[in-house]
Amino acid sequence: MTKMNNNFGRHQSVEFEIQEGSVELNPNVRVGFTRCFTCNNMCGLRYRVDENSDKITKLAGNPYCEVVTGGEPLPLSSHLKDAYLTLAGQTGKIFRATSCGKGASGLDCTDNPYRVLHVLKRAGKRGEDKWITIPYEQALNEIIEGGNLFGEGNVEGLRSIRDIKTPVVEGYPEFGPKSNQLFATFNEEDTLRGSLYSRFMKQAFGTVNLTTKHAYCGAPVGVGYAMGLAPELGAGMCDVDWDNFEYAIFIGTAPGCSGASINRTGSGLSKARTQRKAKYVCVDPLLRGNVVENTNAAWAPITPGEDTAFLFGLVQVILNSGSENKKFLSYPNETSAKKAGEINWSNASYLVDTHTGKLADAADFGLGEKGGGVVYSGGRLVAADKADSADIYVNRKFTNNKSETHLYKTALQLLKDEANSQSLEQLAKTCGVSVEQIKEIAKEFTSHGTRVVALSNTGNNGADSVMSSWLICILNTLVGSHDKKGGAIYGNGAFTGFNGKYDLENVEGGVSQDGQVCVCRNMPYEASTEYAQKVKSGKSPYPAEHVYHNLVPDYTSLNAAEMLLAQANGDPYRAKAFINWRSNALYSASSLPKQVEEAIRDPKVLPLFVAIDAFINETNKNADYIIPDRVMFEEYACDRTWGNFDQCVVAGVPVVTPRTDVNNKGKHICMEEFIFDVAQRLNLPGFGKGVISRKDGRKVDLKNYDDWYGYYLSNVASQCASLPKVNDEDRKLAALDRAMTPLKEILTGEELAQVEALLSRGGYYEKQKKYDGDFLANGGGKFLQIFNPVMAEQIHCFSGKHYPGIPVIDRPKFFNGDWWEKHWSSDVYPLRLSTYKPILRSNYSGFFDHCNQVTPTNFVYLNSRTAKHLGLKHKDKVTVRNPQGVEVEGIVFCDPGVAVKAVCISHAFGHWAGGAEKRIIDGAALPTGKQIGGGTAVNRLIPFDPTRPGKFKVLNDFYAAANCRTGIPVTVQKALQG
Repeated sequence: MTKMNNNFGRHQSVEFEIQEGSVELNPNVRVGFTRCFTCNNMCGLRYRVDENSDKITKLAGNPYCEVVTGGEPLPLSSHLKDAYLTLAGQTGKIFRATSCGKGASGLDCTDNPYRVLHVLKRAGKRGEDKWITIPYEQALNEIIEGGNLFGEGNVEGLRSIRDIKTPVVEGYPEFGPKSNQLFATFNEEDTLRGSLYSRFMKQAFGTVNLTTKHAYCGAPVGVGYAMGLAPELGAGMCDVDWDNFEYAIFIGTAPGCSGASINRTGSGLSKARTQRKAKYVCVDPLLRGNVVENTNAAWAPITPGEDTAFLFGLVQVILNSGSENKKFLSYPNETSAKKAGEINWSNASYLVDTHTGKLADAADFGLGEKGGGVVYSGGRLVAADKADSADIYVNRKFTNNKSETHLYKTALQLLKDEANSQSLEQLAKTCGVSVEQIKEIAKEFTSHGTRVVALSNTGNNGADSVMSSWLICILNTLVGSHDKKGGAIYGNGAFTGFNGKYDLENVEGGVSQDGQVCVCRNMPYEASTEYAQKVKSGKSPYPAEHVYHNLVPDYTSLNAAEMLLAQANGDPYRAKAFINWRSNALYSASSLPKQVEEAIRDPKVLPLFVAIDAFINETNKNADYIIPDRVMFEEYACDRTWGNFDQCVVAGVPVVTPRTDVNNKGKHICMEEFIFDVAQRLNLPGFGKGVISRKDGRKVDLKNYDDWYGYYLSNVASQCASLPKVNDEDRKLAALDRAMTPLKEILTGEELAQVEALLSRGGYYEKQKKYDGDFLANGGGKFLQIFNPVMAEQIHCFSGKHYPGIPVIDRPKFFNGDWWEKHWSSDVYPLRLSTYKPILRSNYSGFFDHCNQVTPTNFVYLNSRTAKHLGLKHKDKVTVRNPQGVEVEGIVFCDPGVAVKAVCISHAFGHWAGGAEKRIIDGAALPTGKQIGGGTAVNRLIPFDPTRPGKFKVLNDFYAAANCRTGIPVTVQKALQG
């Protein structure tokens, strides 16, 4: 008998056989499509399940999905038989639908040995990881009704906490009622399930304190970029027209190595540089793997946190050399732009009163209505909406109707002045990029017409990331590349299911939160009770005694880290209960100090902590109860993807039977089952019989999670204009009979057919007309801002000064305006920390064995010369220390591909939960998965702001008040042996 070579093992049985053009599915195998959730990109997957074991045996990419096919998906009209024939045949396609390493590691999530399958109640002190299993019904009753649950004194339950009338802070109406003493977090990227969770928390229970990860992820970059897109402050980022760009500047990111779908961006870049010889530069402290010789690629090693200095260097060179797109910048309104064949316009020519710091007003000069802009055209002042073109550089005095003579400059003149406030040599010294390279990049950027783009993707979250991101948008404005073929493009987004035949947005009798703010104080300080009280008493209202988040409050301030900070500080009030679903702020948020976790562990500080998750993570290991939840292969899904151009939505289905326990009703325990049961017990609005309105006037029930899934999927499918036809072969090859069974009693026949078509291809990927002449077909209508008047209206709550209307050069500064250097000497801490996203790992996938096999650890990357200067050699064990004495250990990696002053460490390593901890359940210890804790956890190395009010603090960027994570002063030294 031949002995099996265990290095290779036994191959899996085939999925199907091809016989004379037909696809014969293996009867022991089930295949179909779903969505990936091992990170937040949400790509489309193709799965294979062993029917006998009910286990997933293979994952690959969905060939209909744009982001996993390199931008070349199969048309939706292709039936599944043809899709599989294409995948199996030698058609000459180089790029077949694939999953990245993170997605492939998702195989481990369903039957993971560290997964939570039973309801757990803590058996010791919080954070000790000692648990007992209890019946679901017992946990439900204790959480709702409260009592002396742990022998530590009485704990209020959810029933008692839900008081929607009594003020939570007497005399401060903005903080709302006592029901806001339920704090909650979630990962809202899971749109289908997350929207139900949000409905329960906000409209049914009535808490305003539902927070997300935005402000410690990409918020400041998105907000800063959006300042250049329109007067209204929101969020936005551009992408690359991979098919036509000629030159690109990637700032703090590297396509295919970080950010949006690595399959889409990596493929787009490889084709651009091999098929069209496109050029690009990666401006990053760390040289990533895709800057390859002989591919027109360049690397600009930048000092971490100094993106603004570099970008102003580019702006200075461009404006001083006259390389900007003067014609485009001279169009002051939509009409003039369209006459000239453009679809966007800017306020580059708008006059700004340098005395007031505001845009000149047409009414003040008798030129038009109040609020209208003023330009200088043909030697005279003209209302901006009446001019065909205008001077883009003006620096002179004008007298208004009130006989006031002030100095006025155009927005572009102000930007030029700011860019020239420091010499190019000074800017180069600050950012670490040479004068010669800055000039070279600026020249290249202005040598390809509008087929150029500058972009970032959350990679520059420093002290002034709002300014740097705004400048990135302005660079694209200076050359006129927004919405241009080969320029800065904006994807068509995704379909959402809140509206359609079913109204899932409104809740009859739901709790109104008008005028309320969350504990993050997401409001202008001037609208607060604190401000009003100071003014009434005759005191100067500035500085504020608290931190107020006034810049895009809904985006940057609904911050799970800020909420936990408020809980630890007891300011403005504390939660009586905290529900944490699929969120891990204590691990993922930079600069959140360990003392905050210690405060959360104290039942006197936080009386009740309920976690809902499939895994015990660093945050929920401190919970009182853990309710087990589904994982991505056990749930329906309908989400957006990152990196798509065409409008799309990726859809998922329950691929395998949920592994969680069932309750007394025979339903698998999960987040939805928990909130439905709580809603029923508390008789909350928006859940139960006849609570969902249909377009035809009928009312339908919302009694369980399948109802919500059905309505949401139906709403999305009804918006899809070109759903594919589904035949019997499609049903078999996408396992549609199984996927559709839970929905058959919920939807009408027409709706079922639409949802079936949606699920048959794993979503809807609408191939749209991409170009309209030299423009993107979906583009236009952007009033691009060099000077943002809404930004200029904002007032900083400490200084009382207005925010700048244009980007400015400044040193990193704290909440009170002190420069970092005042507290953190660069002589003592000469290096600068840069943190970044690894290619094949996320915070979530780090719990999975396959992921840890591919990326078992991270490194402390140092330039080889820097390491030598510090007396370090390759693979030395080192200690990285911040100015507040916090240290982390890691393994040094010496490499010339690191900026000289930089220390680069990736996220998603060094877990101390998820299996890395010592966990005891019902008296038995689980084996510790040491590989899960491999590498260095970097977020706690980010120091806090010593000038910020409150006992516990974090470090935020100055404008958007989102967590900093780059440009941090640190030292590195050889670790002591012991």
